[in-house]
Amino acid sequence: MGRVIKYEGAAMDTATVGKLKAFARGEATWAEVEGMTFEEAKAIAQVGCDLAGAGRYEEARILFEGLVEGNPRDSASRAALGTVYQKLGRLPEAVTEYSAALERDPANPVALVNRGELYLQQGNRQGFTDIANAVEADPDGQTSAGRRAKALVRAIALAAVEKMKEAPAQA
Repeated sequence: MGRVIKYEGAAMDTATVGKLKAFARGEATWAEVEGMTFEEAKAIAQVGCDLAGAGRYEEARILFEGLVEGNPRDSASRAALGTVYQKLGRLPEAVTEYSAALERDPANPVALVNRGELYLQQGNRQGFTDIANAVEADPDGQTSAGRRAKALVRAIALAAVEKMKEAPAQA
């Protein structure tokens, strides 16, 4: 064990002080300071997904906000938090979380398809690009997000064909 340092009456070992300094410099996440393992974070995320799947969005929100607070660099947790915000109707916050997830992982299919859908609902053409990128990120539809992206592309294409069919009749 490292040397013990007294800091304002609290005794801390040098390893803890080093982790805290790294956190203060932005070189470590709070999860790293606390010693949270990937497996522990994954287990918490699974509980959050189970809660969201059961419609318990407020409880899922609390878990995912905690995971994001502990490790803001975790793209999957940010995308999951965005999904929960979307389900809660907190759409600007959902877009913010999806965008943050995509900064870390530009091929995150959940963030791409969900942000794309929200953008399209707002009339923002970037939504088409996001959805196309989601299909590209998961071309075989191995994730539910990838399958949803493919379904949205088909629906958009069908709507465009129908609109083209109507155009000559209106002329």
